[in-house]
Amino acid sequence: MRRTKLVALATASLISAAITLPLTSMEAGATSAAPHAAPGNAQADAASVKVGSDSLTRPWQKKFEARNQAALEKQLRSGGRSTGDSVKVGKNAYGRVAQHGTDRIFVVLAEFGDTEHSAYPDGDSDALRVNGPRHNQIPRPDRTTDNSTNWQSDYNQSHYQDMYFNRMASFYSQESHGKYTVDGKVADWVRVPFNEARYGRNVCGGIVCNNTWFLIRDALAEWTQAKLDDGWTMTRIQSYLKTFDHQDRYDFDGDGNFNEPDGYIDHFQIVHAGGDEADGDPTYGEDAIWSHRWYAQISPFGTGPTDGGQFGGVNVGSGGLSDPNGAKVEIPNNPTGVWVGDYTIQPENGGLSVFSHEFGHDLGLPDLYDTSGNSGGASNSVEFWSLMSQSRGTAPGDTGIGDRPMPFGAWEKFQLGWLDYDVERAGHTSTHVIRPGQSTTGSASNGLVVLLPNKTVVTNLGAPCDTCGERYYFSGSGDDLNNTMTRDVTAGGALTAKVRYDIEEGYDYAYLEASSDGGATWASLPTSQSFTGEDQSGAGDGTGISGTTDGAWVDLTADVPAGTNAIRFRYATDGGVALAGFQVDNIAIDGTDLGTAETGDEGWTMDGFKTTNGSESASYLNAYFVDNRQYVGRDKLLKHLYNFKDAAHQPNMVEFFHFNPGALISYWDTSYTDNNVGDHPGGGEILPVDAHTMLNHYPDGSIARTRANTADSTFGLAYVKKQTLHINGEAYSLAAQSAQPLFDDMQDWWYDSDEHGGSPHPGFYQPGWFSVNVPKTGTTIRVLKVADNGTMTVRVGTSS
Repeated sequence: MRRTKLVALATASLISAAITLPLTSMEAGATSAAPHAAPGNAQADAASVKVGSDSLTRPWQKKFEARNQAALEKQLRSGGRSTGDSVKVGKNAYGRVAQHGTDRIFVVLAEFGDTEHSAYPDGDSDALRVNGPRHNQIPRPDRTTDNSTNWQSDYNQSHYQDMYFNRMASFYSQESHGKYTVDGKVADWVRVPFNEARYGRNVCGGIVCNNTWFLIRDALAEWTQAKLDDGWTMTRIQSYLKTFDHQDRYDFDGDGNFNEPDGYIDHFQIVHAGGDEADGDPTYGEDAIWSHRWYAQISPFGTGPTDGGQFGGVNVGSGGLSDPNGAKVEIPNNPTGVWVGDYTIQPENGGLSVFSHEFGHDLGLPDLYDTSGNSGGASNSVEFWSLMSQSRGTAPGDTGIGDRPMPFGAWEKFQLGWLDYDVERAGHTSTHVIRPGQSTTGSASNGLVVLLPNKTVVTNLGAPCDTCGERYYFSGSGDDLNNTMTRDVTAGGALTAKVRYDIEEGYDYAYLEASSDGGATWASLPTSQSFTGEDQSGAGDGTGISGTTDGAWVDLTADVPAGTNAIRFRYATDGGVALAGFQVDNIAIDGTDLGTAETGDEGWTMDGFKTTNGSESASYLNAYFVDNRQYVGRDKLLKHLYNFKDAAHQPNMVEFFHFNPGALISYWDTSYTDNNVGDHPGGGEILPVDAHTMLNHYPDGSIARTRANTADSTFGLAYVKKQTLHINGEAYSLAAQSAQPLFDDMQDWWYDSDEHGGSPHPGFYQPGWFSVNVPKTGTTIRVLKVADNGTMTVRVGTSS
């Protein structure tokens, strides 16, 4: 989620690949170092990818996410809701479209020891303390200067049992209108041997690094050993763990049944002692762990339970020698054969909002804030309108912020199969009655989706080289890729090719790889274009290609070893910045052509790569979501939203303001895969239209923050009252506004400038970060009436 105590193009081919490619092609067989290679158990395991989001996925998971999105789009295009949990999107390929029933969660509470790991020596971070922490060591806040920090004297097992399986269970039951809830168990505190630096230190250039995976392993190993010490047999431990395995999350067998065991714990969570790095933990600093969701890929893809999925991960109870070149710590080693892959992790004093937010990721929801904001980047207008953006709700009388989760919006409920919605299409006229989005009673729909004509996006990848004909091979572009193009060869020799690339330097790589066993294993080869700069991913081996040719085609040469019978190009990216990618043509060994891209595949097997003439056109679904946000149910939290009023002098003190009720109209644009408006101003995956586009400013003339300016985003019949907030102790106003009942997409609702000019605008916040640039389809949505109970009547029509 977006934290406030810190300084503040995907293509349609992804869905096609997710439908048509077999699971076994995703990540199996690669043995060369890459940004996604499984870490070792010594200093090398410090390495990871650079990320800004607190929700991370492995490359192989991307295909399953694409299937789910394809299923949702297919369902929506066919007119609405499905009665089941899955939709078929291809041969032996199903996407999940709903979360129903009761899921079980296994939670382990973990505190830290004092042992230093040699890869994370004392003094290499900004931490003020290196030992621990143990639980119940968070300092008590001074409430005269801190009304924002959550704190209690004893964070015991019963506290979390109540938080998860009473309070969070109630939240998800209400948000799903009784369709979904959670149950489970919280294991008492275990102590891992190393200090928090070993598991939390930022050594990868991002906010989350894969050293945290080893906390999953070590905590589960300590838990298993404790059970054995208490007299449990291994059979009893295994039987207990299997009570948390009821789902085949990734439909490994391709039968469309997601509700069957697969050998993995369905939902695993760690609560760690100490504060959250996302809150600027004052004691452990960058050694603290940033709350997140990820997959603990310690064992590689292709390993796993004897019966079930083979996605890799952590064999619960496994351990062994850790830090063999330093502390030489023996982690208890009692593998159970039950595995953990997906996990979420939260801090000891986390409020219910952070637990609910991270679990939303575990159910498949993305971050809706601009994730660059986690490290000082941009900000968009979603803010308090969604749990998946600014999640921390607060009610009058609370002693801290965020112990109440903000609710989901209509789009998020749609993603989870919980939205009772009407569907209309652009160009038609209809009237709809929508109950308040957070009401739990009533027969009216609680959302409206207006489908728009498909959006066409043309991407210019650049012309072929002068001697390359009319087509070339292209790696694709995006986050978390592991794309390949592979073919058999009869022998090694001198390989030549033309290449052009723009690859995130030191983080993402293109590789030339060779195999002598028909593709069972691969070795990366040094080339004339191998990157010689500093590797930032921790997995660069000196052979990969990274950086840019500045738009020029250049020669690539390499020696392919004797005995080689297959070669491939592989493009591997992390979850951070996605640049244009890798292009290759005129491939030959010893002068014999292997690929010109002019006549089909020419013997190459494409897994994410494709041939292109340099111009790619793709069509995308897009729609408006109408969400009736009234002060009803959990939306009462919209009346009491926090704002840090004087960060310079009172960094932990907040004041409160409100968001205005009404129809929140958001634009869903599937040509985007994130809401990072700093990268693409005016565009994102799902962004609200601001009904009142005038920007409020700070006293110095700079633009006020997005959460202040989005407070009046709703359409409706009510007058918007003036509010007063503070920045560094100085007052500024959110202006009073007339009611705005009509949305007409032929009008402009987004601007890249204000009266002071465009970007760069004085101050931090930029004009293009606010609202969203909607297509001109001639669609109108008018609020006609709002009843006393909040029920709203709207009319969809066409522009006059």
